[in-house]
Amino acid sequence: MSNVAPVLVSVIVLAVQDYARKAVMEQVDLRKRIENLVREALQPVEAARRIVLETPQGMAVALLDRPRAALDFAERVMAGADGLPLCIGINHGPVTIAEEASRGKALVGDGIAAGMTMAQAAVPGKMIASRAFRDALETDAPDSAARLGAAGVHTDAHVRSHELYTLDRRAAGARRWRLAFVGVAVFSVILALGFVARLALYGGGLRGGPAPAGITLQIAPHGDVYIDGVLKGSSPPLTRVEVTPGPHTIEVLNGQHPPMRVDVNPGPAEELTVAHIFIAPRILARPRESPPPAREKSLTENVRDNWRSIRRQVGF
Repeated sequence: MSNVAPVLVSVIVLAVQDYARKAVMEQVDLRKRIENLVREALQPVEAARRIVLETPQGMAVALLDRPRAALDFAERVMAGADGLPLCIGINHGPVTIAEEASRGKALVGDGIAAGMTMAQAAVPGKMIASRAFRDALETDAPDSAARLGAAGVHTDAHVRSHELYTLDRRAAGARRWRLAFVGVAVFSVILALGFVARLALYGGGLRGGPAPAGITLQIAPHGDVYIDGVLKGSSPPLTRVEVTPGPHTIEVLNGQHPPMRVDVNPGPAEELTVAHIFIAPRILARPRESPPPAREKSLTENVRDNWRSIRRQVGF
């Protein structure tokens, strides 16, 4: 195990859905396309501030830059995916070096582990961010953080809940309206127009009540889905249910496994995703805590030295 202290980075995980089930030649083609896509999207990022890693289902990129740079990179990947079934997860957390007898040196830590969990919660063509990344982005670039809207809760194999966020075009548009128009009178007009448009789009209010919310289910290998104590079916094959706007309790049962339980509170026509895996995946052991950096060095100097050590040990 390396004695390099952990470094806070933004980690973007690119995973191909059902990659292991695809033919070998298709896997080779997909990985080559992902490598080209990552190479193109990383052009604006300084080489010394990034590490690119292979994962079982695709690739992961660790950036020492500001969280805003990580969001920009993820958006460039989404824009250039060109039909690639990529599930994109993004997290902000600590990483360090671990050495395994079978695979040699690897980058590990909560930064990587939570990034992979976010990718598991995503669907092809979508990006899912963790609460930790959203908070870091809020500090770095509040305008960019306002573009991330709540996307439900994901429970991992250890029955730990993770708040999910994704790019919310409506939230970004609302913020631009607020910045463009000043004054109570103008703001009230915008709200009124937005209310009328929402009624026309979702068929709520004047035409018989608010539109139902949708909940997408991603359960593996399977589980019985209960909403507010009522059995809705087994997932799979059940992949989506509609509920009335407001608070609900979702519970998924699978034999002797601990039940997955989550509370949601969707708005009218809102789409949420509830994902859970009952079979625990292989998880790399957490690295030992490293001693704190020398007092005589500044925080910036220590982060820079640790990042250089990590890059040298990984082979960059």
